[in-house]
Amino acid sequence: MHKLLKIALKLLIAFAIAGLFWILFVYLQLVNYEDPEQVYLMGTPIAYAFVFFFLCVVILFIFSFIKNRDCPAKLKRHFFLFSFFYLISGILVILSFDNYLLVTPRGMGYSYFFQIEDMQFHRWQDIDHVELDYKPEQLTLMTEKLRLQYHIHFKDGTRYNLNGYNSPLFDADQFKAIHRTLLRENVPVTIKRPLPENIQTDSFIYEMFHLHLE
Repeated sequence: MHKLLKIALKLLIAFAIAGLFWILFVYLQLVNYEDPEQVYLMGTPIAYAFVFFFLCVVILFIFSFIKNRDCPAKLKRHFFLFSFFYLISGILVILSFDNYLLVTPRGMGYSYFFQIEDMQFHRWQDIDHVELDYKPEQLTLMTEKLRLQYHIHFKDGTRYNLNGYNSPLFDADQFKAIHRTLLRENVPVTIKRPLPENIQTDSFIYEMFHLHLE
C-alpha cells in the first residue's frame, strides 16, 4: 500500500510539473505567432495532448535518473531509452508548436500538423466560397450523430476543413463567430446537401446550416 502511494504521489508531481511546462508551451506559442491584429490563435487538441504526454514522460525519466543515480547499469539503459524517445518525439513537439489556426480582421491562416513550411495567410477576399456538408458518425449501436464538414475553398485551390478531427476550434461559439465573420465579408456559402428532415432545429449543425439565412 505504501509503495502504491509513493507511485501515485510521483505521478501526481510529474503531472503537476508537466502542467506548468504545458502552460508555458501554450504561452510561447501565442507570443511567437502573435499578430498585431490577432483575433484568435489556437493550437489543436492532438498537438496539445501530445506535448503534455511528452512532458510527462520526460519528467518521469528524470525521476528515474535520480532514483538510479547509484546504479550505472540501470541508469545507462534508461538513458538510451530516453534518448530514443526524445529524438523521435522531439520532432513531433516542433510540429505541435507549428500547428495552429490564426484569425485576424484581414484574413486567416491554418498551419497543419505535418506542415513544416511557413503558414500561408489568406485574406478574406482570397476565399472563393465556403461549403457546408456533414457525415454520419456512429456513437453507439443505436445512436448516430451528424458531424459538420466546414470546407473553406480559396481561389488558389487551397482548402481547409475547419472541423476535422484535429480541429483548432473547440466549441460552437468559435465556429459561429468565424462563420459570421465570413458572412460579413460577403463570402458565398454553399450547401452540398440538405440536412435530414428529422434534424433538431436547436442543434449546432442546424444553426450552422442556417446562419447565412438570418
